[in-house]
Amino acid sequence: MDHDLIYSKTASGEEAMHQRTRVMQRNVRMVLILVDSQSTVADLCLKTGNPQLTENALRDLEKGGFIVPRVEQDSLWGESNKVAQEIREAAINKAIQISSPGAVGVVESSVSDSPVSIDPVLDHLAKSDSSISQLPLSSMHSTQVSGANYPVFSQEKTQKLSETQFTLDQVAKPSFLERLKALLPSAPQKNDEDISIKPIRRGQRSTMGWPMIAVSGFFGLLGLAYLTILFFPYDSYLPGVEAAFEQASGRPVKVGSMRVDVYPNPGLLLGNVHIGTDKDKIRIAELRLVPVIGSLIIGKTSFREVVLNGVSLPAELIVGLPGVFVELSKPTARVRVDHIRFEKTEVSFGGLGFSGMEGEARRSADGLFQSLKLRDPDHSLSFEVKPLAQGLEVNLEGFGWHPSQGSPFLFDSVNLNGAIENGAFTIRRMELRLFNGLIQGFAVLRADKQPSMSGEVVFERVNASRLGNAVGVGEKFSGGISGKLKFSSTADSWATIFSAVIAEGDFTVRRGSIRGIDLAEAVRRVSNMSVQGGATLFEQLTGSVNFTPTSYQFNGLILDSGLMQSTGQIEVSKNLQIRGKMVLQMRGTANQTRVPVTISGPLDAPVLQVGSK
Repeated sequence: MDHDLIYSKTASGEEAMHQRTRVMQRNVRMVLILVDSQSTVADLCLKTGNPQLTENALRDLEKGGFIVPRVEQDSLWGESNKVAQEIREAAINKAIQISSPGAVGVVESSVSDSPVSIDPVLDHLAKSDSSISQLPLSSMHSTQVSGANYPVFSQEKTQKLSETQFTLDQVAKPSFLERLKALLPSAPQKNDEDISIKPIRRGQRSTMGWPMIAVSGFFGLLGLAYLTILFFPYDSYLPGVEAAFEQASGRPVKVGSMRVDVYPNPGLLLGNVHIGTDKDKIRIAELRLVPVIGSLIIGKTSFREVVLNGVSLPAELIVGLPGVFVELSKPTARVRVDHIRFEKTEVSFGGLGFSGMEGEARRSADGLFQSLKLRDPDHSLSFEVKPLAQGLEVNLEGFGWHPSQGSPFLFDSVNLNGAIENGAFTIRRMELRLFNGLIQGFAVLRADKQPSMSGEVVFERVNASRLGNAVGVGEKFSGGISGKLKFSSTADSWATIFSAVIAEGDFTVRRGSIRGIDLAEAVRRVSNMSVQGGATLFEQLTGSVNFTPTSYQFNGLILDSGLMQSTGQIEVSKNLQIRGKMVLQMRGTANQTRVPVTISGPLDAPVLQVGSK
């Protein structure tokens, strides 16, 4: 049995220790009580004083399931003691092999039953640096090394062994340094298979191989390159960049800042760029340059893409864009640009325009400016500008377009063609599909002194209810409106241009109604009592219209509603107060009666009074 084993009680063993009937033999019960999960078999044998009895009792208890060997890693102190003991035994064996090689061959297999002791050998090694063979072999009676018992030699064998050992010592006597090296465990020989002690390594073993070193170096270089790009003093190169762009565009260029961006869109970023002077200055919030890497080492730098972000392009400045492309297309230009793209761009004419547009500048095969095509982020409106001899040609196309966010006007489609020349935007053809109807016409917009507009439109089948909701009067009217209108307006700004409109024309409303006014009820009453509420249905309503900044006048009104016909005029003020006169006449009767009616009050709840005032 292994004397280093440590046993622990099981649940049955704990129960048996408290119940005398479970373990009948007294000696077995005594050993069970001594098992404490800490004492080894050797300790238990020492406590009982009878190793044979203790080992037999432990076997019986283990077979009965009262105890189990304890599987536990030795403590650091225990491990160090074991290592020290193994080193000590290995050193003694090595010393015996070197000092008395002849003695090893005469060792017989007979062993003694006495306990193992290595103290005599250690005492002998400590006496002097002479050979171990000089010990009187007669004194080595039952001397044991490393757990092996050496035999007791007779007087004759001892004498022969001494003579042989003396002869070997004279032939090859090892020096003290060699014996000392042999005793040290740091210099083991490769052919010593009996020694199980591995060399003791000092320090931590390196686990980083060449692949890990290569990967770490690669990422280290990337980090160093990123820090270099991030903290490089780019502003010191601004004068050279400005000079290059001035030579390429033919205009003064001023750059506010410069940096390099790696992610997500790599490129050279120029901030707060101004091209030109005074009124012709183009302001760009950010200019992103994506160069062709190979061109950086030659004389002419090429940019695969140039992105203009946050640029404002009035029509007057767009006229000058062809000149910039002429300079870029020259063979002597130091900079070449393959593609120009716009983001968050505002295009306008005299302050009236569109913002948040994105698109690109298209060029011809020889590099000259061909067109500028932009669109809004939701692609509901596209805008294209082409150069003319003295201006720009403008084409506008849209589907499902709102003029502004939250606007009640939703255009099913927009098609517009015109030209910007001499400070005027002339719309030659305009086609709008709005409120289930069609609006066609032409217009002229000017912005040289004051914003102004004039034109003429023809409209067909415009839904009156939807138009009333859009202008803020509600669904007071229904039917399909057709007619034509001439208009003009001059204001201090484009924001107030429509409130200053002066227009005149004629209109026809078919199959509609007027809510809040009941003309038929007024005819039936023929009394001085007022009439409120109700509605008037009609097959057709015609008349002329005159819009002023203060009122809307409807003259020459003719309303046909079955056998009733009404004529008159109505005026609606700017604060939506209505007043007017109508003459009602019933047709198809022998005695035709003409009933005058006065209309007054707010547009939301007008009042009808029979009789003229």
